[in-house]
Amino acid sequence: MLFFWRKKAAGDGAKAAKALSPAEMARQCEERVTAFESGHLPCQDCGLQIPSRKLETLKMVECPQCKRIAFVPLRVGRYWLFEPLGGGGMGSVYKALNREHPTQLFAVKILSRAEKTKPLNIHALLNEARIGKIVGGHPCLVQCVDSGCEEGEYYSAMGLVQGERLDKRVDRLGRLPERQVLQMGMHLLSAEQHIYKCGFLYRDMKPENIIINEEGFAVLFDYGLCIPREQALNPQEEYVSGSPYYLPPERLLGTGEDAYSEIYSTGMVMYYALSGQTFFDAKEVEALAKRHLSKMRLSVSGKLRDFRPELVEVLGRMIKQEPGERYQTFHEAARAIEAVRLTAPPAPEPGA
Repeated sequence: MLFFWRKKAAGDGAKAAKALSPAEMARQCEERVTAFESGHLPCQDCGLQIPSRKLETLKMVECPQCKRIAFVPLRVGRYWLFEPLGGGGMGSVYKALNREHPTQLFAVKILSRAEKTKPLNIHALLNEARIGKIVGGHPCLVQCVDSGCEEGEYYSAMGLVQGERLDKRVDRLGRLPERQVLQMGMHLLSAEQHIYKCGFLYRDMKPENIIINEEGFAVLFDYGLCIPREQALNPQEEYVSGSPYYLPPERLLGTGEDAYSEIYSTGMVMYYALSGQTFFDAKEVEALAKRHLSKMRLSVSGKLRDFRPELVEVLGRMIKQEPGERYQTFHEAARAIEAVRLTAPPAPEPGA
């Protein structure tokens, strides 16, 4: 589940368009919504006004004149959902307009059409929104600003983060410079510490849940697995949730999680950003899934051999299999990362 909008970079094409400000984008969205309310869906390419009376909302429709694909919007509460951003098994996220805030755009999550009436999903969505309101007051965390139910449609609304999702950036660039990754690691640890002080554990650290915004901050979103610290330390879950490439071994064992578990997952994400690949391959993940943890006593130094010794020492400690061998607090881990960052080579200039 994601909600990001990536501006077209100057190097993305010879005819890269000038990036729009949030206010300009909101104005364009307002024009589209107003036209739709009047009975037409305007094609953004040829300008044809497609009659909207028989169009199914939240679906794509082809312009009969130029064949451009257009999205049919839907109003949910005070929000007009006018562009899909992503989704998962439980729900989907859409770029949205709220006329009470005409210069802003939002990301609104609603339940999938097949799942929207199931009480368990409704509870999960509203609980995620509740946690998002509690923990979101941090520059590296997305905050839920609204939630509720209108005409049988449950929703949660968040501020739209403009930037690029971490996994997309790594796919595009292959790997990220060491200094950038270390800075990202400190942002993530700061966000996790804030969540921790609010009484929760994030528990879903992975590249798909991280946006690098326009200011260069790593921003976390999706609180679907976030639970109270006491509950994380004394788990009663029957099933294991989370990405197998990044979840800590103690979740598989059911032995309880704490700050050291978040530090492990953050280290795994940093390794991915530095190397362009996950620490474990598919076969190793399969062994993890079967809880054959004895097979996973791999040589950390072997997998980190391309990194500087100072970086190997810090990252290796973050991803130790035994929780007691890792850094025990976010502050301790961040301090170690900062020491390595100060000696890291400068990031290459764009296009270098």
